[in-house]
Amino acid sequence: MTSKPHVAFVGLGRMGGPMCDHLPAAGFDVAVYDVAPDAIAARVEHGVRAAASPADAARDADVVSIVVFDADQARDVLAGPAGLLSGLAPGAVVCVHTTVSLDAIRELAATAEPHGVTVLDAGISGGEPGAAQGTLLTMVGGPADALERARPVLDTYSKAVLHAGPLGTGMALKLARNATSFAFMAVVHEALVLADAAGVEPAMLRQALETTGLFEQSLTPLALGPPVPLAADAPAPFRATLEHAVAMADKDLDQAIQLAAELHVPSGFFSQTRANFAPVMRVG
Repeated sequence: MTSKPHVAFVGLGRMGGPMCDHLPAAGFDVAVYDVAPDAIAARVEHGVRAAASPADAARDADVVSIVVFDADQARDVLAGPAGLLSGLAPGAVVCVHTTVSLDAIRELAATAEPHGVTVLDAGISGGEPGAAQGTLLTMVGGPADALERARPVLDTYSKAVLHAGPLGTGMALKLARNATSFAFMAVVHEALVLADAAGVEPAMLRQALETTGLFEQSLTPLALGPPVPLAADAPAPFRATLEHAVAMADKDLDQAIQLAAELHVPSGFFSQTRANFAPVMRVG
């Protein structure tokens, strides 16, 4: 493989298009394909080769990036009648950036393996601004040697590339990260409804959350320890600290749930947290 791998890029939508633009700017030889001719034309202006199909894009490619909508599209791009596997040579690496199930990733990898092609699950986070600025977080699962072959490509649109472990772990990390994001949004909304019903300005809640480092609190060793019950021989002072955190949470959540009931607003997330917080602290 040359010092700069030849790249095929399939999927030039809101995320894929801006991601792809970083490659010719970094001096890579790139062939692109998308079902939308306008998306291809916009990339050609940056000096890439327009391909007639994924198979055509795959000619001479060492590394492939796939940024399509779902697993069905990824399957078609990889193994359809004019799919990548029709054009890729053994030794190529395919990076699946599309968020799919772990079963789908394993299926794609198994389909590619007889062709001598390695599939990496390469979940991305950072949204359209990150794609445009080249500051995505890319979370990769799969063989380390394949990641190293693909890394020069991933680095062009990533601020960091994390090797989470074997196949599937990159996507698992992406799913866990996204689930956390959505859960935070939902619980903050519930808190906003409660505060608003009690006569608190939304801006005041935001200031309270930002000033007290709410997100950083959730990443402390207390909350982000190993997700297993605390060992029976754990130091007594540490156990006491965790049990105190549970007692404080129970007291404060009970009062928040009571206030929500008085104000006739939802408190489902608070109630679920109240029921499950001891296991979060690993002492339940």
